Amino acid sequence: MQAEITFSENTIRTKAAGRTKMFQIIKPIKEFQKFIEESDWDERLLGYEKYINRFSWGIIIASVIFFTPVCISLLIR
Repeated sequence: MQAEITFSENTIRTKAAGRTKMFQIIKPIKEFQKFIEESDWDERLLGYEKYINRFSWGIIIASVIFFTPVCISLLIR
């Protein structure tokens, strides 16, 4: 029979290892927050509004074409 012993120093190391991973996750979040707050992304996005609108209308038209036969088959039943 074999027993496993967990020493407190082992649990401290695993907690410390988890903290470094957490800090690695927080850093990109802080960089993204800085980008959102300090850059002019919203003004540049307005320059692409015409293309975004066309893309959105394309998605809407494709959805109507795709779902029209489904709706018709449901109404016929």
